[in-house]
Parts: sequence; C-alpha cells; structure tokens
Amino acid sequence: MKNIIRAAIAVVATTGLMLTVAPAAFAATSASVSSASSASSASSAARDFDDSFEQESRNGLATLEAEYSVEGDDEEDNTFRLRGELYDGDGRTLRQGGRCAYVEVQIISSGDEDWDVAKRDRLCSYDDTKRFRVTAHDVSEVRVKTCQVKYRSSSTYKCSRWEELDLGF
Repeated sequence: MKNIIRAAIAVVATTGLMLTVAPAAFAATSASVSSASSASSASSAARDFDDSFEQESRNGLATLEAEYSVEGDDEEDNTFRLRGELYDGDGRTLRQGGRCAYVEVQIISSGDEDWDVAKRDRLCSYDDTKRFRVTAHDVSEVRVKTCQVKYRSSSTYKCSRWEELDLGF
C-alpha cells in the first residue's frame, strides 16, 4: 500500500512540475519558431521568381519547366537567376534508339556581343525529372533551348527554337 501511495504522490508532483514549467518552455519554443518562420519568409521573398515558361523538344519527349528573375534595373548591374526542371519522356531503351533530355542556357554579358554557355544539362532517365539552377551577373540577354541527345554524344536532336527571355530592360 505504501508503494501505491508513493507512486501516486510522485505522479502528482511530476504533473504539477510539468504544468509550471511547460507554459514557459512552450512560450520560448513558439517565439523561436515564429522568429525562424519570419526569417524564412523574408529569405524566400528575396528569392521570388518573376516569370515562368515551359518548353519542349520538337518531338515532345524532352520538356522543361522553369522560372526566372532579374534583380537590378539595368544590363550592367544585375543578377539573373533561373530555376528549372528537365523531364525525360523518351521510354525507348538505348538499343531502340532512346535519347536523353537536354537543356542549354546561353547568356550575353553586358558589353559583350557573343553568346556564352551558362548551363548545359542532360537527363537520361525515363519518366524522371532533374532540377537545375543558373545564376549569372551583369546579363543583357538570355536564351534557352530544349532538345534530345544520344546517351554518349553531344549532338542535339529535335531541338526547340531558342527562346529569348524577357529580362525587362
């Protein structure tokens, strides 16, 4: 009987302690969570993307979905960001002539006249997507195309037309 009474007293004491400590701990936790979420929303607001586009190869087996933004108002002082997903829709095996999805992003830097490759990426996995990012500074023009390529080759096949992105200046 003594053991039961001791156990009951221990439960009551523990519960009382939890009731006095828990509100303070909860308040501290919720304050840190709210400050973390406000910092998170501030950083995500700084990374908002202004425009989006979709593009596919001429046979529709390679698809690109992307969004981009430009921070800065002129060609000589800006930061261009692009975030995209490349999709491989070619279900054929390599023996059957299957090809990989391919994307190429080119830029012209301010004060330059030639296109430079900012990103080349490929995906050789049917019914899968691959994420990629591009960041460039002092950009005056950007263009993108989506194609297919052979598994061990760089020659493109069934490419879309180059799509020039509107940077707003």
